[in-house]
Amino acid sequence: MRFGLVLATVVMAGLLASAVAATGRLNQFAGVDSCKKCHAQEVEAWQNSPHARAHKALPADKQADPRCVQCHGSQQAGVAGVHCENCHGAGKHYAKRYVMKDPVLSRIVGLVDVSEKVCGRCHTETSPAIRTFAWDRMWGVIQHGKKTEPEK
Repeated sequence: MRFGLVLATVVMAGLLASAVAATGRLNQFAGVDSCKKCHAQEVEAWQNSPHARAHKALPADKQADPRCVQCHGSQQAGVAGVHCENCHGAGKHYAKRYVMKDPVLSRIVGLVDVSEKVCGRCHTETSPAIRTFAWDRMWGVIQHGKKTEPEK
């Protein structure tokens, strides 16, 4: 009986994770303000980064071009630039504090651990850039989340 319940829970979690991964659209975003409640330092660092200004960096005629906004972000629903959820996954299902405090559950429902592969979705050899993307060099510029914030 207990094994059946555990198996059913694992199957449902897998289905939910698949649904979250497949529907990472704007209506699935929790929003930067949601992230800021617990990750104020990270949001402040992001606000001062090129990622926050990525959409504005596009020429006006490219700001609606799907080939450009897939990496530079759009201005739909008040979301512009490359923000938390572009890299960490749409947060509608993991942004709640009790979910984020559970490292396994948060990842099951969509939290993505950023890696070179995640960055490589946009930073490619063919993407326009002044300098070639180098994970070792660039991760040091944007690395965050290593400091523990006080319990609230």
